[in-house]
Amino acid sequence: MSSPGGSTDRNNERVIFCVSDHTGLTAEAYAHGIISQFDTINAIYRMRPFSDTPDKVAAVVTEVNHVSGSGAQPVVFSTFGDRSLQEILDGSNAFVIGLFNHWIDPLSEVLDAKPSRQVGRSHGIVDTVQYQLRLDAVDFALQTDDGLGTDHYGRSDVILVGVSRAGKTPTSLYLAMHYAIRAANYPLAPDDHSESGLPAVLQPFRDRLYGLTIEARRLHAIRTQRRPDSPYAGLDVCRKELAYTERLFRSEGIPVIDSTTRSIEEISTTIIKQAGLERRA
Repeated sequence: MSSPGGSTDRNNERVIFCVSDHTGLTAEAYAHGIISQFDTINAIYRMRPFSDTPDKVAAVVTEVNHVSGSGAQPVVFSTFGDRSLQEILDGSNAFVIGLFNHWIDPLSEVLDAKPSRQVGRSHGIVDTVQYQLRLDAVDFALQTDDGLGTDHYGRSDVILVGVSRAGKTPTSLYLAMHYAIRAANYPLAPDDHSESGLPAVLQPFRDRLYGLTIEARRLHAIRTQRRPDSPYAGLDVCRKELAYTERLFRSEGIPVIDSTTRSIEEISTTIIKQAGLERRA
């Protein structure tokens, strides 16, 4: 997988390992964030989660050394609670960035506190109340996805509106999973175009609405992948639907976010900031 905007030149390929004794999500997120700054690199990510024994880490080291021996030196991002596992990985022929162990001791001195070094703490169930809030938010997003469960809108924190395939569902789920925000989403379909304003079901919740729009050619490409050669994917249809929704957003004063080049993370963070929402988990 190449990094966004990255070159496809094989000479610029670099293998990036993300290694952890738990899920590896922290190492992966950090790796993507750092490597994305080097837009000439064609990054090939290899995830190695649950490397939680010396034998498993030694196997990763063997793989890393094989990559190093057959090409450019790989880069390794790691998150180990166990210092001994990190030391095994440090012996590999790679540029190793140990996100925990290299910083925990200095930070311990600054905070005047001892770290627990508990495996997987950042992605484990540390606070059962907050974890349940996230589960409830995900359940809410599924119940109200794509115009379903409109009778639950009174419990929503935000309602995303826009044409089909503008990014409403993945954004709703991201808000739920990462922030425990109750996000519903409603598709503005061609059937709604006959109405003079907001669909009636949305009118009581005007202050919770956020519009998602997208460039017409990008929408056409996404819909073509889903339903090739269908009227639904036609470029003219995409343009007409987007023109209608954008007019509606302007006339109703609905804040709008363009999802064409924004990631789900960017869209979600923008909504939280603009809506003044507080993260629950």
